[in-house]
Amino acid sequence: MEYLDNRNKKTNTNANLDIGKLTGDGELTKTKPNMSSFKLYTGKKKKVAKKKASKLKVDKKDQKKITKKSVAPKHKYKIEMFNIVSLTDKMLFMDNMSTMLRAGLSLTPALKTIKNEIKNKYFKEVLEYLVYHIENGQSLSSGMKNYPKVFSGMIIATIEVGENTGMLSDTFGHLADIMKRQKELRNKVIGAMMYPVIVILALLVVSGFLAMVIFPQLIDLFQSGGVKLPFVLVAVQTFNFIVRNYWHLCLGGLFGLIVLFKIIFSKQGPKLLLSRAILKTPFLGKINQELALTRFAGNLNALLAAGLGIVQSMEIVAKTVGNLQYKEEILLMAKELEKGQSLQIAMAKRPDLFPSLTIQLVQVGETTGQLEEILAKISEFYGDRVDSVLNNLSTILEPVLLVIVGIAVGFIAVSVIGPMYELTNSFAE
Repeated sequence: MEYLDNRNKKTNTNANLDIGKLTGDGELTKTKPNMSSFKLYTGKKKKVAKKKASKLKVDKKDQKKITKKSVAPKHKYKIEMFNIVSLTDKMLFMDNMSTMLRAGLSLTPALKTIKNEIKNKYFKEVLEYLVYHIENGQSLSSGMKNYPKVFSGMIIATIEVGENTGMLSDTFGHLADIMKRQKELRNKVIGAMMYPVIVILALLVVSGFLAMVIFPQLIDLFQSGGVKLPFVLVAVQTFNFIVRNYWHLCLGGLFGLIVLFKIIFSKQGPKLLLSRAILKTPFLGKINQELALTRFAGNLNALLAAGLGIVQSMEIVAKTVGNLQYKEEILLMAKELEKGQSLQIAMAKRPDLFPSLTIQLVQVGETTGQLEEILAKISEFYGDRVDSVLNNLSTILEPVLLVIVGIAVGFIAVSVIGPMYELTNSFAE
């Protein structure tokens, strides 16, 4: 009974307690209540404090991880001349991305997988940055814009269209096809130029060996015999004297000439003059024009098929044709198209750059609404013509090279045989 009375007393005490008189420190007071800072003290105060402290430590660790993850990867390879990504690397990247996206992989895992397989260390760092960029909520095309030397304007614009239309896998496949054609064309050009380059290099090496080793001995022999030296041997003697005594000045002058030419042709005016001169060269100009038309039609077709507008496509294509004269005129054509002019009329104003066949085919494509298909046919037509010329280039250049080698050998022989004949006569007398 006593226990129950005591319990009732406690209950009554709690019932008579005015909660409104509790302050933030848990004490009875006559001042106004401040429930926002009310703290209820219990015997578990230390444990709660420990839990808060441990939770704070965990949060700090997580915060460090998040901070570490959000930092953009740094490039180890900062020397720009070594930061090169080959056409083959880019082609394989586009092809693999297309395959993985079509197989159902999302963008980030596909990039990570390719990054682990790539051997080019700089390209690996570029892909690592793209992964970071996408994980931070940015688009792939915006990340590519930070590497204009790796990803051209055409690649970035096409990828951007693929992202907007949801056809990124097809876009990568389309870019891979373009790069395959570029690689095949480049390999054919290199293969066609291999034979003449080897012949010319062999001729230069033999001429250098004769000038530096054989001719000086003959010159001493002729001078001891009192034979008058021909012009060629005098020039060789002067050349050897300058090289042996002033080789450092020769190297400095050669380096200065290279730098001077590089500075001159880095400017727009001289580069444009050089492009015009190349187009007017009889044989080389024709190949250069057909190469430019192949790239123009093929790349324009690719961009239009990807969903870009004609004006934006022309502005991007201008950067890919290779010849500066074509670049300038295509940019002007883009402005004309923006004002409502047709592509056929813009091309017809430039008959030196666009043959009549090309203009007629474009007119048919615009009239029938099949411009993309017509551009693909134009690219294929001129591509086949370039392939035919390059395949027969060694056969075409072979007689020319034989004539050049024959003239050089004959010139050297006549220069040596004349003094030898005089020396023989002087010994006979």
